[in-house]
Amino acid sequence: MSGASAIPVQAPARLTAGPDQPLDPASVAQLVAVSLRLAMEVNVLRDRLRTHEALLARQGLLSPEAVDQYEATPAELALRNAQARELVESLAADLGPRP
Repeated sequence: MSGASAIPVQAPARLTAGPDQPLDPASVAQLVAVSLRLAMEVNVLRDRLRTHEALLARQGLLSPEAVDQYEATPAELALRNAQARELVESLAADLGPRP
């Protein structure tokens, strides 16, 4: 960097709860419930995705290469980001209020 001054970056504050701190039984139960919910959701999505891809390939409408090369529009990306945020927020709600 020629002539540019470095901007100091402050390290994030340590959270009160971390991976090195034990969880109480209620927290563990909540984490298990969230994990199971995610696992079920991933399983359903994988199954549906495989079905869609198989049907489209049988019809000659889609190849795996086309899926890998696809670039979403800004509007599609915005929708995907909103849906991802909604999922994360619903999972956080399952874990309960933050201390």
